[in-house]
Amino acid sequence: MVDIVTVLSILIPVLASILVSVASLAYWLGRRFNLIDERFERLEKEFSSFRDVFIQYNEIFVSLLEAKGMPSRGEVLALKGFLGSLRPQPTSKYYTEEVARRLDELLAKDPEELTLADLRELDRIADLIWNEGYESGRMDLREYAMKLKLYVMMVKVVFIYPKLRKLSEEGVVKPQSQPSR
Repeated sequence: MVDIVTVLSILIPVLASILVSVASLAYWLGRRFNLIDERFERLEKEFSSFRDVFIQYNEIFVSLLEAKGMPSRGEVLALKGFLGSLRPQPTSKYYTEEVARRLDELLAKDPEELTLADLRELDRIADLIWNEGYESGRMDLREYAMKLKLYVMMVKVVFIYPKLRKLSEEGVVKPQSQPSR
């Protein structure tokens, strides 16, 4: 018969070797996952910056279209109706029932009556919906958030900016000066 001491003397070094290998592999994988996480965080920051640049580009583009007489009041109202009828159901973390109610209140207003504060709030709501969609993986929320941002841009360009230009021409409001370099 095989002596138990002999079996243990063979198994213990083999098991120890396996444990050391598993621990080394776990340590190496942990370092690799940390590097991957850091890269994803950098990509996420770059993507957010790209998103902001894209939104600013769209606002300039919509401003150029407005100079040519488009978009019209009717097109802004059509987008508003679209946003009101296809509003996604709220979830829980960012896009809550309370946020959805406030969104409904702001979308019920005539776009000509919206203030810059209202538009900032709509933009904030769009960011909340975007964050909810990003974290939950819901593409419908991200798409809706971008359409809401487009609505905010269109209201600024079609209704707010012309009022500000008129007030500036009348001397009621001074145009914003360019930052010094």
